[in-house]
Amino acid sequence: MKNMPLRERKKYQTMANILDAFILSLKKNNFNDILIEDICNQISISKVTFFRYFSTKEEVLDYFVLRWCYQRSLEIFNKKYIGVAGLYHVFQSTAEIPNSERIFVALINYYSKLKDKPTFKELSKYERYIISNSTDDAVDIKLYSLKEILNYYLQEIENIDKSKLNVYLDHLVTLFYGVPFHVHIDMSGESLVNAYKRHLDIIFK
Repeated sequence: MKNMPLRERKKYQTMANILDAFILSLKKNNFNDILIEDICNQISISKVTFFRYFSTKEEVLDYFVLRWCYQRSLEIFNKKYIGVAGLYHVFQSTAEIPNSERIFVALINYYSKLKDKPTFKELSKYERYIISNSTDDAVDIKLYSLKEILNYYLQEIENIDKSKLNVYLDHLVTLFYGVPFHVHIDMSGESLVNAYKRHLDIIFK
């Protein structure tokens, strides 16, 4: 994996730079106000280069979700968390992302306008290798979706009522992406970390 062609390495670095620039821009701007041209200027690439990797700026959000899901899939692969502890970690890892509130408002707005589910691009083996901190064993692992990640940890909870797993899953997905929830966070000023923890305590304690 270390001998990956320069072209593949440059591709990954450019896509990572574009994503980092968007996340940094979200500190002061709403997603809809961020211009592709401004992102290109920040990292010194042309718009032609941007469109070589992403058809729209919304695809950058898809790439963010894809990388996040792979990181959580790595944790499942390494059995780093079990049951309820895994669910708390999933939400905490989300809330601790820089500018997480703005990112998830952007995702909610984006997904709410889609008629069909977004078509995610697969991560290349080199991308997996870098994101996993240069772990060769991790490049071929199953990449779980958000629902699959949540369901995996739910299945591991001892004494949970299996007939209500779908109810729990729906609650967790709604908590993750729920518009009213994020509006409440915005209006109350409560941190996303505390808000997620408080709601998970209600569900599981």
